[in-house]
Amino acid sequence: MRVHGRTLIHTLGAATLLACASNTPVIDHPTPVESPPPEVATMAVIPVHVTYVLRSLRPSLDSLFPARDSLNAPQCLAVGGLFCHQYVYRRDSLSLRATGDRLSIDTRLAYRAQLGVLGSASLAGCGYAPEQMRRATLSMTTALYWRRDWRIGARDSKMAATLLDQCLVTMVGMNATRALHDLIDKQLKDFAIEADTTIPKVGDFKPLADSLWRSFLEPTPLDSLGTVWLLLDPQAVRVTPFVGNGPSITTDLVLYAMPRVVSGRKPVVRNRPLPALTLGDAPGAFSVPFSIELPFADIAARASELLAAETAKGSVRVDSVHVRGHGDSVAVDLDVSGAMRGRLNMVSRLRWDAVARELRLDDLDWTLESRGRLSGIKATLAAPLIGRAVRRATMGGRIPLGAQLDSVRTEMMLKLNGPIAPGAVMGTSISALDILGVSSTATAFVVRARLAGTSGVWFQ
Repeated sequence: MRVHGRTLIHTLGAATLLACASNTPVIDHPTPVESPPPEVATMAVIPVHVTYVLRSLRPSLDSLFPARDSLNAPQCLAVGGLFCHQYVYRRDSLSLRATGDRLSIDTRLAYRAQLGVLGSASLAGCGYAPEQMRRATLSMTTALYWRRDWRIGARDSKMAATLLDQCLVTMVGMNATRALHDLIDKQLKDFAIEADTTIPKVGDFKPLADSLWRSFLEPTPLDSLGTVWLLLDPQAVRVTPFVGNGPSITTDLVLYAMPRVVSGRKPVVRNRPLPALTLGDAPGAFSVPFSIELPFADIAARASELLAAETAKGSVRVDSVHVRGHGDSVAVDLDVSGAMRGRLNMVSRLRWDAVARELRLDDLDWTLESRGRLSGIKATLAAPLIGRAVRRATMGGRIPLGAQLDSVRTEMMLKLNGPIAPGAVMGTSISALDILGVSSTATAFVVRARLAGTSGVWFQ
């Protein structure tokens, strides 16, 4: 959804543009920071709540620990003075859950084994028909943390293998339970080592973070003609520690940006790389303050054209218009010729009409000095004629901004919704669009607004 360029260009007598001047400087590479910038109160703070579903790890972990296998004599280990002739197991599916910063991986084994005393040809076993296969539980926990390469790190692993059934090798008069426990324990340790290496390969958040960063760098057009642009201008990014909540882990990527709206050609921005990962805090919702600037130069040029045509046959002609502002007041200066030469002045106070979503200058009127000069000339129609022309050129002192505000909201929704990286889908809800204030500078009207809402990413 785009706002048509004609709608934007013809606002305020075809002169209003949602931007600062077209000579906006190129965005430069910021100095790297280790904490949120000190001017964070004036920045957009956008926490993206990331939910990583743990089943995403299961295929890779499954490959490290086959669901079933049979080891023959050369592959078995010599443990506990016994010789493993055959070890056969069948594993249940891996169960993954997280609490706090710890990931737990659990499964059950059904196994059987043939064993014998070293140097003896006698073999005996457990778990073979008519016996039931023996049972064991395997569990592993590991602490998850952020690595500097934007991957999930795993460390401080703890393991436990529990044999629920005894394995009595009666033919040789020995209990092989301990020997098989050592064998299964070794199997679990090997799995844990490989899992700690595999988890960072699978849990890679850099594509997501890089995609968001590049999305925020890229200017977004707000009209169909490519003359008005939304610049988010990211400054920093932070992450919060992982928190487990059962079937998933969560974290927040917090982007700090300086959004603004500019007019003219597409702004040229430098391709700044994703900053190094650093930890930080995250608010519960995002807040995106932005300003819409309506340059006086554009307004004055269009008003000059209209007023020159409107007063061309009058006793007092308007040759050019100049607009200037200070705080909540705006002055309109008119250079006139004909029966009167010089400059006339009009003033108005700005106000925001929340119902119509308009910037209003509906009390635009002559200064006392200008009213006196106009009343003193013979051409008594000059004052109402010029006044009527001024109001026509400014649409009666009304500057509709609803469509432009909706356009910013729509583009933010488009930027923060949908697939964002492989296996990652982003969803955003905007709960409010508030007007914080209206004012003027020496060169433009300024409307300050803020978007509020929540944003999340799900890794499936």
